[in-house]
Amino acid sequence: MSFFDFFRSIFIGISVAAIPGPIFFELVRRTLSRGFTFGSLLSVGEFFGNFLLLSLIFLGVSNFFTQTIVQETLFLCGAGVLGFLAVSALRLKRNDVEMSYSKTSKGGSSIVAGFLISLSSPIVVALWISLSGSYLAKFTTSGVVFLHIFLIAFGIMLFYFGLATLLYLTRSRISPHYVVLLSKIFGLVLLGYSFYFLYQLVRMILS
Repeated sequence: MSFFDFFRSIFIGISVAAIPGPIFFELVRRTLSRGFTFGSLLSVGEFFGNFLLLSLIFLGVSNFFTQTIVQETLFLCGAGVLGFLAVSALRLKRNDVEMSYSKTSKGGSSIVAGFLISLSSPIVVALWISLSGSYLAKFTTSGVVFLHIFLIAFGIMLFYFGLATLLYLTRSRISPHYVVLLSKIFGLVLLGYSFYFLYQLVRMILS
């Protein structure tokens, strides 16, 4: 097992994170509208959620996540979380953005939001189960497999942390008016994800 193998796992995580999804849009929105702390802590929360999912999968409960009732619950919870975040994004005011430049906040809610987004998404759960299965087929030692999957999750957080840093450095150059506009656009995107989860839930129930 070479250094290249470890780097490749981190790069896979970065590549996965680069594909826009709920976390991506919410991180961009939070960083621009509320500051670096809120964006970076969102990625930390998502990492904790991913790590918990990985731990549960390697404890042998992956079959639990494939049960219909569990998937339906995840779709319902995911729709609720994304719907709540969408409403928050759509309600953002210019004054909120302007106040964030001088107001210091701990941003603990971002950790919770990132944790819930990753933990309540059946798509994320399916991704980790798939990756774990492919790595188990490649490596015989479960500890090595867990390490590689952990590095993928770390790569995802690394990408989002870097993105939050870049957005923070350019934040002052973007007018609060455009930040509010982006927030509303991303709110509609998150609302679309919420409706998609509800659609999948209805499909599962009817089938």
